[in-house]
Amino acid sequence: MIISPVRQITLRLPEPLYLQVRQLACKRRVSINRLAQEGLETVTQDALAREVKAAYSALAMSPAESDVEAYLPAQREAAT
Repeated sequence: MIISPVRQITLRLPEPLYLQVRQLACKRRVSINRLAQEGLETVTQDALAREVKAAYSALAMSPAESDVEAYLPAQREAAT
């Protein structure tokens, strides 16, 4: 198992938001830290998924760039 370094940050929240976050963390029985980690992981994963989708959409708009037939000989050569 690879253990990655941990970074510490300071997060400033308006009081009403902090109270909501604290209440949600209590309901879920997790720390505010864990709740923040899960939220940030979700945000970054969603952003990456949108980027990948946009890249595939852009590729689909250009038939010449999405011609996989051109790469079949190289795939055959690599497979043997």
